[in-house]
Amino acid sequence: MNLQEVKEILELMSSGNCTKQQEDTFMEWLSGADKSEFLTVLNWWEEMLEQRNDHGNADAGLISRIEDGLNHIETPVIPFQVKKQEPQRGNFKVVLAIAASLFMVLSAALFFYYTKSNTPVYNQISRSQILNDIKPGGNKAVLTLSDGTKVDLNNVHAGGVVANQSGIRIVKNRDGQLIYNIISNNEPNTAGLYNTIQTPLGGQYQVNLPDGSKVWLNAASSLRYPVNFDSDERRVELKGEGYFEVAKDKEKPFRVQTKNQVVEVLGTHFNINSYEEEDHTKTSLLEGSVRIRSLINKRTIVLVPGQQALLNDYTINVKEVDVNEVASWKDGYFVFNNESAATVMRKIARWYNLEVIYENNIGNIDFAGSVARYQNVSEIIKTLELTGLVHFKLEGRKLTVIAN
Repeated sequence: MNLQEVKEILELMSSGNCTKQQEDTFMEWLSGADKSEFLTVLNWWEEMLEQRNDHGNADAGLISRIEDGLNHIETPVIPFQVKKQEPQRGNFKVVLAIAASLFMVLSAALFFYYTKSNTPVYNQISRSQILNDIKPGGNKAVLTLSDGTKVDLNNVHAGGVVANQSGIRIVKNRDGQLIYNIISNNEPNTAGLYNTIQTPLGGQYQVNLPDGSKVWLNAASSLRYPVNFDSDERRVELKGEGYFEVAKDKEKPFRVQTKNQVVEVLGTHFNINSYEEEDHTKTSLLEGSVRIRSLINKRTIVLVPGQQALLNDYTINVKEVDVNEVASWKDGYFVFNNESAATVMRKIARWYNLEVIYENNIGNIDFAGSVARYQNVSEIIKTLELTGLVHFKLEGRKLTVIAN
């Protein structure tokens, strides 16, 4: 059977008109498909479902048989449940997201996994001990005003005024975003006035800065910024992780300062991960252009879209990445791209406010895959457990990771 014939059967599957004989023929072809053919079929399937806007016609038994037929693929495929109404992810496509619509159709995604040697692991799955469950993080933050007053934004109702400062009104809009508006007829006297917004473990928040720039803060992060950009630059200070959509202003460059670098832009979209516990500060560019200057070795580089700069105390390197995957956290997803188990667990710990400890050696384990952030932690750890590489014990907010 050639690919055109496979495509015709997929059309019948998507409409619910596939016969048992056609299903069997497809399964037989699938058992001998190589990786290139497999990915081609996944792309076709996604396109068909998008055109039909109907994910409900595929038979559950057929889905199960398709999964069973995938064991020969170089990287094993593990299905897992995700939230049925997923946030929009922008325009990027990862293989696991494409495969989601094929294998669980109504409410699933895929999880690929590797060890350091890229050798599939088929250990018997151990059942995790979940003595309680923990809900995902959400919009939580504290705003510190220029006079030191702290405002818990969770206690401000949507549409309410957070504060008034020297002709600047700060409001929390109905979408839960923080907005700065100039309300004085005269030029506000805001020189030297700074605000800081800080998210806790298990929190995130979006703030619209006085110049119209938008910043999304990930968990355990903070942003310090002037109440009004009234100097010849727009400078903010970031700790943790933030995604920036900078308003264009050729007269006032926008600069983001972290512990060890300054990123300068005129108007662009980029993501900075600068958690102190990570080995590198990672700056990923989605649109426009940015200039990065190391505060340690004074080296300067310029990124173009699709590039990521990795900076530590001694070096700065650039590599090509899928930057949409890097910024997927703000759209409600964890995306792991061949990341160490320790790195993966730090991301999970920040979002669910967990203390993570380890038993046995996890140093040779890498994960790659995608899972929705808006589900209880039990669903996340059950997914990771399906790899056969690890199992877990959750007691209170202490999560023990045990290598199999």
